[in-house]
Amino acid sequence: MFDRLDQLTTELEACFASMEVDCFDAARAARLVSSGERVRRLGDAIRTIGVGQVERTNGWKGQGAKSVAEWLSIETDCAHYEAQSVVMLAGQLQHLPVTQAALRSGQLSGTQAVEVARGAIVAPNAETQLLNLSKHVTVRDLRDATSRVVAAATDEVERHRQVHKSRYLKSWIDLDGSFNLKARMTAANGALVMAALKPIQDEIFKSARKSGAHERPEAYGADALMALCEKANHAASAPAVGASRTKTTRSNAVMHIRVDIDALKRGHTEHGEICEIAGVGPIPVSTATEYLGEAFLKLLVVDGVDIKTVAHMGRHIPAPLRTAVEERDRVCQVPTCDMTIGLEIDHIKPFAEGGAA
Repeated sequence: MFDRLDQLTTELEACFASMEVDCFDAARAARLVSSGERVRRLGDAIRTIGVGQVERTNGWKGQGAKSVAEWLSIETDCAHYEAQSVVMLAGQLQHLPVTQAALRSGQLSGTQAVEVARGAIVAPNAETQLLNLSKHVTVRDLRDATSRVVAAATDEVERHRQVHKSRYLKSWIDLDGSFNLKARMTAANGALVMAALKPIQDEIFKSARKSGAHERPEAYGADALMALCEKANHAASAPAVGASRTKTTRSNAVMHIRVDIDALKRGHTEHGEICEIAGVGPIPVSTATEYLGEAFLKLLVVDGVDIKTVAHMGRHIPAPLRTAVEERDRVCQVPTCDMTIGLEIDHIKPFAEGGAA
């Protein structure tokens, strides 16, 4: 069996090595990418299913590794966080034979399998729904759907408490001298961070577009973080004017919380109900009510504005309708596009001519 697998792997390596990719036309290049994706999915499945058996047989022990994830990281030269994700998925797939079969057949990528398994392991009845959804939506949409499934199937307050307990902010310097940040916190606190950064990021994006510059959204996000820190440092070091500062200013940050009206009245969600921060994920209803007094919060109660029934009322749309549209369409509505910055409700300048998404 392994001789056959090794032979096929060697043949595949030789086949690719013999290809003169620089001579491919567009159609053949696209076909190569498609073939590569099939191979990658198969590789993901082999590695995941294999490491599951390594863990069950304790095959990783006695080789200098402190855990099966560390063993996998060393064995396959992957990052430790990636190895941890693969090991977790392997364990979940033991209890999800349908999802495991979809991964082995190539219907699911490794990333899709992680999301389907994350939801199905706590809500088995949702497995088929998530598998079907994975065929038609982006990974981001699948992740959002899975988060809702998990939120509905678990105790929201306890989940929120556990995430808060595991919060961190880490920094390190990479080999190339770059400074790196990694953080973990509750969805609610993460939304506060992003609500502070987004208006600055949008302004940087608009300024860059006007000057003809085009960079990745992540680059503008880093610029926004720097601008926010510089503003905070300047405010802290600025000399006081007069006896005291009596008024502070807040940036025009906005956070949208969407909650079913019955859940809001009850104080917690039940199956099929939603309480989430748009673009971030589910939060406890109790957390949503804590934010009701904040000036930067827009609360969209699902039983309130039905944007499907609002007629066109001119160029300037009413505030309730604008909030509903912003919450519904928090990412670009062009299929497969996941852009979240520089969005326009109405295209003043068409995207094809350099306008916003």
